[in-house]
Amino acid sequence: MRNTISCLTRLATVATAIFCLGALPASAADSLFVCESGVPFAYPGGGANIIFNPDQGGLGPLTNAQAVTAVTQAFQAWADVSTASATFLNDGQMPFDVTLANVGPILNPPAPDGLSPIVFDEDGSIFTALFGAGSGILGFAGPDFGNFVTCELLEGSAFLNGPEFDDLTVAQDIMVHEFGHYINLGHVELNGQLVGFSEGGDTSGPTPDNTTFGAPSFIGTEVIETMYPFYFDPGVGTRTPHADDIASISTIYPEPDFLATTGTISGVVLAPNGSTRLSGVNVIARNINDPFVDAVSTFSGAYTDSTSQADPNVGVYTLNGLTPGEEYAVFIDTVTALAGRFSNPILQPLPGPEEYWNGADESSDPMVDDPLQFVLIAPVAGSPASGTDIIINGAAPGEIPLGDDDFAEIFLPFEYEICGQTFDSIFVNSNGNLTFGSGSTDFSESVGEFLANQPRIAPLWDDLNPSQGGVVSYSATKNTFSVRFENVPEFFSTGANTFEVTLKRSSNHIDVDYFDISATDGLAGVSCGGAVTSGFEPASDLSAFAPSRINLHNQPAVYELFGFSNPGDLEGSTVRYNGTTNYEDNWAEPNDTLRKARSISLPFDSIPITRYTEIEPTGGDVDFFRFSADAGAFLIADVVSGQLDSILVLADSTGTVVAFDDDGGTGLLSRIVYAVPTSGTYYLGVSTFPDFGFTGAGGSGGRYVLDIELSNSVPLTLGDDDSVEVDLGFTFPFQGQDWTSVFVNSNGNLTFGSGDTDFSESVGEFLNDQPRVAALWDDLSPNQGGSVSVEFGAGSAIISFVDVPEFFASTTNTFSVTLSDDGSVSIEYGTVAAQDGLVGVTEGGGAADPGGTDLSAGGTFPASGTTYELFNFGNPFDLDLSTLNFLP
Repeated sequence: MRNTISCLTRLATVATAIFCLGALPASAADSLFVCESGVPFAYPGGGANIIFNPDQGGLGPLTNAQAVTAVTQAFQAWADVSTASATFLNDGQMPFDVTLANVGPILNPPAPDGLSPIVFDEDGSIFTALFGAGSGILGFAGPDFGNFVTCELLEGSAFLNGPEFDDLTVAQDIMVHEFGHYINLGHVELNGQLVGFSEGGDTSGPTPDNTTFGAPSFIGTEVIETMYPFYFDPGVGTRTPHADDIASISTIYPEPDFLATTGTISGVVLAPNGSTRLSGVNVIARNINDPFVDAVSTFSGAYTDSTSQADPNVGVYTLNGLTPGEEYAVFIDTVTALAGRFSNPILQPLPGPEEYWNGADESSDPMVDDPLQFVLIAPVAGSPASGTDIIINGAAPGEIPLGDDDFAEIFLPFEYEICGQTFDSIFVNSNGNLTFGSGSTDFSESVGEFLANQPRIAPLWDDLNPSQGGVVSYSATKNTFSVRFENVPEFFSTGANTFEVTLKRSSNHIDVDYFDISATDGLAGVSCGGAVTSGFEPASDLSAFAPSRINLHNQPAVYELFGFSNPGDLEGSTVRYNGTTNYEDNWAEPNDTLRKARSISLPFDSIPITRYTEIEPTGGDVDFFRFSADAGAFLIADVVSGQLDSILVLADSTGTVVAFDDDGGTGLLSRIVYAVPTSGTYYLGVSTFPDFGFTGAGGSGGRYVLDIELSNSVPLTLGDDDSVEVDLGFTFPFQGQDWTSVFVNSNGNLTFGSGDTDFSESVGEFLNDQPRVAALWDDLSPNQGGSVSVEFGAGSAIISFVDVPEFFASTTNTFSVTLSDDGSVSIEYGTVAAQDGLVGVTEGGGAADPGGTDLSAGGTFPASGTTYELFNFGNPFDLDLSTLNFLP
């Protein structure tokens, strides 16, 4: 188990909230770490004598002695919980004073060392180094190591930010919270949100209409749960564990009679369809007679990090530590996105309103199950009130309240199949599209995102704004489901757009009806997303298909991108799609051994749907391909797209491995470049990490696109903002000097004498730096795709950039530069997507600025001196498919 960071931050008002930094694993709401069995990790022996080792230094204004005393008293606050068995032991001070200079092994301990440090960051330098100055983070803590067989914790650590400790009162408040994490308690939300975010309209029961419990009074009370992720000013109180915290520690470290003497309420949170179990929903039980002091919360699915419905813990909630004989109202509560970092994923937003458990009337139908009506539960000691299942009310057919860049999950009246997956809900996104599996707030439609993300139906993906007008609604029958955007404007409040998309149960067909459309830009179509598409599917003219159905069996994405040069033309039309299919690798399989390797000819790519390649099933597939290669050529094999962590192996005709790559391609993808020494047969294997034996035992799967080619060019390996020196093999006279080498820079330019990794092209740098040939000086990223190579001829060298994208872009750029021994330079452009950049030649070194030149005017230009054109928003790149000649 790795050291975890769980943070407490200071919150006086919502406006000054600074949120918790650091990653927490998905696990129980009431604990940080949970075993695979669903049992929280705990220190052995019921938590008897959990050791800690205080630091040697001071803590802000506190002396070491004061800090150690505060630590002891803070641990004692947990030890004083009568229903829990945890106790604590000061095992002696750390053997050294922990400072910024020596904190590394304490932050990331390589192995258990018998120490459980309580680090006093006296001057805050450790916290500044980790989180930046003024982060507002008061501390972080958690277990360091645990035994996954016994589910026992071995060591822990806590870090305390000295300058944030105003006095002993503040110190103890903060320490009690952090030491809760130290013993494996996670963040919870019960009353804290009512204080910190009451201005957002949160109420003590189902928001927004609940008035059952009224508003709490917090002055001078201890009703803020200790494990809430924000710290309020002293006086509200978090030093004494709340009933919610007592239930948490007692569940992990129970005294023998804890469950026998207290009450328990448990159940499952279900989606509006009444069958899908939902994790990450905050469930609260409040004593109707003492609603803020005698109250307990938890999250559904707290004891699992799985989302599979096969896991029996998904959606289950258990509220322990209740007072027998008292009466409790149980309800589900939205945790605001501002309310801090929690130990497990939170379901946001809920697929329906906040609501009470309503006994026999519990239903997804708000006409039967009023969200504000509740049935009280009186727990009996030692006899859990199980079966308290909460079915979230579905949004009634009609208006879907959506803000700007918002989404809502709507549960379908039937299961819908798309792209080989079955879904019981759909996400309606305010920007004119529907997604499956997760919502989307993205307002900047692009082809790359459309092909790479979730399965998506886009009637009109654009920056729409239903918060400024119009209505988004849905209607359903047992066989159809429709979503309608009625007079919805673009952001901010421009125009009005009306369209409707209908899903059909029996055929999985998709029909989109367009009515009045004012938007001229946007994206329309259907995509199976990155797990199925190649990422290279071409655009189509959707209007040309009417009245026929578009066949999605032949392509997992069909779409049209509208914009200035191609304004939208679907108004008044109907675009119909047939259902998708379960796309499978029937073309190459079975090819899971060298003997069964699929024979291919080079060059090869698996972009066409007729060459669909995938690793399926995950952990049970590997693909091999067989081809011929001639000696002297460079073999280049790339996994150019896919949502899997690929690995590649190359073997010769005897089966001997001659090359291997894990992550040499884009992201987690792979690339092999191999100089072929002998003509013959070669085998390429594709699998996923960590299947280094290529037996099919990889950890990820799905579609991938494989590209294999032979080239006489020497491939150049360039990272982002990188440079490599290339020997020319001849003398190249340029700008009054003779050069025998050139630096090829990843950002689309060549320099002489030294390389240049600058991605921010400018005329000033062009004039003042090295002698340069700028074919397309721009922020290019060959490590993210495409290739850069050099091919030598008699007295010439051709440096080629092929399909190289700009930084974090999906579109590509192709061009080449030819340097000849007579001093001439020729730049030839293929298709260039970049609209900005700088092109030209210069002697550099402080050259005078002659002003820009319109290079598209044609003719020849001098290879000496400075000639350039700067492309930008007001002067977009216009040299596609042209050639520039610079002559001596």
